[in-house]
Amino acid sequence: MLASINKMESDHTLLSSAKDFIIESLNSYRDRKLNFAILHSVSAAELLLKAKLSRIHPNLIYKNIDAKDFAHEDSVPLRNLPHRLINLGVPIHVKEVRLVKTIAKWRNQIVHHMPKFDKELADLQLRRLLDFLAKFAKIELNTPLESFLPKNLYKTVNGLLKEWEYVVSEARQKANKEGGVLASPCPDCGTTLVLCLRDEKRVFCHLCEAKHYYYDYCTQCEKKTVGTFSTFDEGNWCDECLNAAGEAYGEMLGEIERGK
Repeated sequence: MLASINKMESDHTLLSSAKDFIIESLNSYRDRKLNFAILHSVSAAELLLKAKLSRIHPNLIYKNIDAKDFAHEDSVPLRNLPHRLINLGVPIHVKEVRLVKTIAKWRNQIVHHMPKFDKELADLQLRRLLDFLAKFAKIELNTPLESFLPKNLYKTVNGLLKEWEYVVSEARQKANKEGGVLASPCPDCGTTLVLCLRDEKRVFCHLCEAKHYYYDYCTQCEKKTVGTFSTFDEGNWCDECLNAAGEAYGEMLGEIERGK
């Protein structure tokens, strides 16, 4: 019973930390901080692979599985994790093993030396690693990306991860099933063909579940678009026109302060 509890606690801690590092890696990638994105992705890879080992048996995350006392035992290093999982029957492709090792080497360059990798190649390989992690979490740990990814990162992973394409495809299927699909992208997640028109003007996103937008005509630009819309004496304003008016007002105040 105690071993079972320890296994659950170990698995939960490793998986929870892995999810946090995936999120941090994507945040860094969005902010164009490639080095930090690499550092966080490698940490996520190590934790996810160990979480899978822990589900098989918690002692498998240690370097010496025959140790009498694991309190001071080192855990198995990242370079050995894929092979240990493969030996236990977990399917990991050889190209994915090479990918983990390559980016782990880049991590060491960032931490201990001056990075020598090509940034364009690093960007491509990082995308592949994040895609592998998303697939591994879903298949091996029953933790799909959409179950923990913050909605403010939906735009970041759109077009970035192949694994996310399946999530988008499912959302589009739900939208088609409901009917009234709009071609406009969702203002929150930026995805097309996932918005459905409800209650004449209100729309609902089947991907990020946004439901605070409307599909209506703007009396300023005379376009029918998706937005929060604000009603003034002058009429119905869409977000784009409202933002433009706000910028114009700010510029006017600036000119007044400068004495123009």
